[in-house]
This record gives sequence, structure tokens and C-alpha cells, in this order.
Amino acid sequence: MIIGMEQFGRYFTDYKSSASRIETLPVYTVPEEKEQLDLYLTGAPLPPDRNAEWAADIRSQVADGKYMGRVHIIDHVLNPYLQFEIDWYYAINGAAGEDIRFIFREDVPDLFYTDTWLFDDETVLDLSYNKEGCLLYINENDHPDRLTQARAAWREFRKRSFPLGELLAMIRNNDLQVPPGRCASFPSSTQATTTGAFLGSGGTPPTAPATDGPGK
Repeated sequence: MIIGMEQFGRYFTDYKSSASRIETLPVYTVPEEKEQLDLYLTGAPLPPDRNAEWAADIRSQVADGKYMGRVHIIDHVLNPYLQFEIDWYYAINGAAGEDIRFIFREDVPDLFYTDTWLFDDETVLDLSYNKEGCLLYINENDHPDRLTQARAAWREFRKRSFPLGELLAMIRNNDLQVPPGRCASFPSSTQATTTGAFLGSGGTPPTAPATDGPGK
């Protein structure tokens, strides 16, 4: 069943125990995100209130004993968009309590997976994108076999993945390539971690579920 963005957004306030995300793409093209991405690429510093509403929502959910986490498939070179995600999304989300994790493409398990949100280990939302990374539609897939697939994929992805802190350590140790993606006057957190610094980054508010907070 294809659902709209309003219904999609409700899942992030109504789930009872867990919200788990598999991200498969190197770039997600979100029109609402373009201004912030362009700002990031100029070398601008992290806005002080960046993603505050969504981060507050994560803190509230985690304080209630709920789990939110994601695993993003990555390569050994962090493209500018992934740098943006880490600097202005993931670190803020992680500080708020979301379990931000990564898996190298060669470590992806040999089973069926797609871009998915799995809520309460019971509800599967499959997100379809075009080749440019634009969201096409969200399918609430209630087929029993699809639930079995989504549960298995999440278990294996999470088991083989590593946390954000480990990714940042790889960057500091030059174990990952971080080609310049923005102006050098204001180093990004991914670039700054090579000298031991760390800037926060985060997600997006529930009012914009197609982006890197709830939806993307």
C-alpha cells in the first residue's frame, strides 16, 4: 500500500519499541535539503540550532526506552554528500541517542534488502528511489514474506556494521578517503577529525520525513 508523507511521519511518533533503517544509496536527492547542502559545501559552520527539533524527538523516544537506529552502506571514499550527512545529520542524531552505524559495501550480507524502515519489528516501509536518489514512493509492505526478509536484513546488517565513533576513528587514522567536498575555511567534522577535532551533525525534524531525520 502506497502511503503519503503525513502518514509516514506519524510512524515516528507512534512506534512502540523500535525504528530501524537500512540506507543503500551514496546520495539522496531531497529538494528540502538542497539549501542546507549548498550552505555546507560553502564551508559554513554548523548552524547552532541545526536539527534541534528532530534531535529533541529522538531524545524523548530514547528516554521512553525506545530504540532508533540505522545502517548506511558506504564505500571507502566518503563523497561530499556523505560528509554532509555525517557532519550535519548523523553526529547530532547520534548524540541524541540514535544508533548510527555503517557497513562497507563488500560486507553487505547476501540476502534480499532495500531501502527500508522497519517499525516495532512488525511494519515494513519500503522506500523507492530513482537513479538520482529522488524518493518516488513509500510502500507499506504487509506481505508476510517481506516482513521475514526485512527482519533478517536488519539483523544481519546491524551485526556486520560498525558505529559512528568507529567511522570517525577510521577518518582520524586515514583509513578512509575523505576528498575535499567543501571550502577549507571552515573544516567539516569529517575533515576536522583527521586532526582530532569533532563537530556535531544530525537529522531532520519529523515535519520533513523525506530527509535524513525520519525519512530519507
